[in-house]
Amino acid sequence: MAKSIFTLSELKENYEVIKRLLSDVQSDHVHMQKSLDLLERMPMQHVPGDIAGQAKANAAMEIVKSRENTNQKLIDAYMKMYDDLRAVLFENIEAEETVDGEN
Repeated sequence: MAKSIFTLSELKENYEVIKRLLSDVQSDHVHMQKSLDLLERMPMQHVPGDIAGQAKANAAMEIVKSRENTNQKLIDAYMKMYDDLRAVLFENIEAEETVDGEN
């Protein structure tokens, strides 16, 4: 079993808090949608040489790329959190279940 400076209940609480915070970031799409909505409302002029359409497309692409970058970082954070807590948290849960089952 891995050593920890936290008690099992503190680890469980920290795990749940981290999971909730990451989930909040994951599900927050409001700012991205507002940005895309703003781009959609910008008028386009259909005149030769007007690059507004291309600029809007590039801006939308950057918004989505930024969100995907955030999602990739969230996945990395979830994986790191799982790796860090797995040994301590899940081994202790299994030990508790064994003790509870014997009582």
